[in-house]
Amino acid sequence: MMKTSVSFTIKEAYIETGNISINGIRLRRFQEELFDSLGKYSRILLRAPTGSGKTFTLLLGAIKSYLEKNLYPVVGIYPSRALVYDQARSIQETLQRIGFKEGEKNTFVGRLNINGEDKGEISIKINILTSEVKEIPREFQFPTSPSIVFTVPEYPYMFITGMNKQSIASQVLEASMKYSFDEAINALAVRRSDVRDLLNYFSVFFNGYWFIDEFHLYSGISRNSMLTLVEMVEKFNSVIKSNKTIVFSSATPVPINIEKVIEVKTSTEGSKIRGRTKIVFHLVGKNPQENLVNYVPQEYKNRKTAIILDRVYYVAELCNKVNDAAVVWGIDKSFGHCRKVNKDLDKENFIIGNQAISFGIDLDLELGFIHAHDAETLIQRLGRFGRHGDSEVHIFIEAKDKVVRGLKNLVNKEITYDDFLKLIDKIYEKRVDDKLDEIFFSKIRHDVLIRTFSLIYAISQGEQVYNLVKNWYPQKVDELKIRPSYDDYFYVFAYRPGNLTGKWCDGGSDDLFSLIRNFKYREDGCFTNETLRETPGIIPRKLDRVKCSFMQFKEFNENLRPRLVLRKQNYSILMGGMKEFNDSYVVLLTEECVNWKNFSEIAKLVSTYESAVPIYKDEDMKTVIGLALFI
Repeated sequence: MMKTSVSFTIKEAYIETGNISINGIRLRRFQEELFDSLGKYSRILLRAPTGSGKTFTLLLGAIKSYLEKNLYPVVGIYPSRALVYDQARSIQETLQRIGFKEGEKNTFVGRLNINGEDKGEISIKINILTSEVKEIPREFQFPTSPSIVFTVPEYPYMFITGMNKQSIASQVLEASMKYSFDEAINALAVRRSDVRDLLNYFSVFFNGYWFIDEFHLYSGISRNSMLTLVEMVEKFNSVIKSNKTIVFSSATPVPINIEKVIEVKTSTEGSKIRGRTKIVFHLVGKNPQENLVNYVPQEYKNRKTAIILDRVYYVAELCNKVNDAAVVWGIDKSFGHCRKVNKDLDKENFIIGNQAISFGIDLDLELGFIHAHDAETLIQRLGRFGRHGDSEVHIFIEAKDKVVRGLKNLVNKEITYDDFLKLIDKIYEKRVDDKLDEIFFSKIRHDVLIRTFSLIYAISQGEQVYNLVKNWYPQKVDELKIRPSYDDYFYVFAYRPGNLTGKWCDGGSDDLFSLIRNFKYREDGCFTNETLRETPGIIPRKLDRVKCSFMQFKEFNENLRPRLVLRKQNYSILMGGMKEFNDSYVVLLTEECVNWKNFSEIAKLVSTYESAVPIYKDEDMKTVIGLALFI
């Protein structure tokens, strides 16, 4: 039941403008500083608020590449494929806005004018590189003009396969898992020209300026994948001795070494990035998401509205309540009165979604209803609103003492955006670091991938680089027992969470863990549309077999004889009889191999967003003794 609400206003926010104008667009001061810093520093941290123009910096990188005639590619890396496509569209629209014309195969051509001086005609190629791209186009292997590449970091494995060279890459990968450097070189019977192709593919796309967006949102094994890819690139660049820069953009400090920090503060004048925002905090007793779902009326007219929740269950519940809405979530179907929408969101007036809508999608949203568990997520979600004008945002939060204290003096006040950020840091918890990037599985993946990259480089370049590459090559590496197939190598070394699927009873399939945590599982092995806030657990018959390890599901089943318990349904099933898990791998974690202060609580937390299930000691399901992470 609603207890109370507190409302106040965030003033319009501006960013200081600079002195440089490109094709009629005046740069902001931080964009000028970044433009000047590219090539001078190896790592730059850009701390800038949402809507400040970070995407435009990719275009600046391409312009710098053109002016310096080095033809470096500019690589933008984003947390999701949806955001890759959204940001690529945004850059294409920006190019058209500054007078460039679209030519063949996503090439944009126009004259470059800086502060009134004609710098000549420039051609910029736009390329999207995700797992949906099966082969790199030939024209990208021999660039004749600057290119901007939009991609995701979830699979450094893909970047060393050339995507259409998996058979060669898998041989190198297998040798990397088994042998020392010299042994691997002797064991590999591959043609040097084939391996050189892999290095050429890598260098075409990643031998340039990098822009890693929203770095603070990467966590666990995904962050490990990102940093492994960064290490590959930096090793590559260390030999070439060229001036390349990796720009990490983040709203909060990040746990990496940085050479230069560019921090963007908002001001009361300059270039406007946010309109006035009315904030309404709804303080509730328990379960803010449920209160939000119950509070929101069926429809809003004449205001572009979005609702952002965490859990699929609450999105589904809301979709059963509304009359009509577009839904953006991890489920691949429409539900209730919501239509699944993948594109043209700018044409929708009422949007409901979860984290899938939070990653930088640039829409003209005026009215919002949001919930977030931590400060970083709240700031990210608020940033979806007020980017193009005034807005109103309702935030639902549990009425803890520090929340009440933090808000009590703000009723009907006006504050700056920076003051609002300080408030959020006070009343919200910080995001919990699950440290999955430090577990044995992450370390082995990192070492094997770096070994693979090292071998590719050594074989491509010849014996003259062997002594150098031996220093790159991680020494003793524990072997992962993986079935020798391209697909299995991809699933394990790409680490694509959500790869396991479950079946809907009315046809189609979806991410297994989204289904099993939010919908009823029928005994015949399919999921109904009945929503449940399920918290699955595993009870093993053989407790002594719960040890830190990596194995095929078949071995996991034989060792533990586990039952999957669905408490909300009062139902359990032997996991060996569930086809959904048959081809998977299991990373089994216990207190002995993770650096968690409270193993039970963090294991439960991780199981809410990863493809993971806690393992309990007994039927009481109170004592967590392990966590099964499925791949």
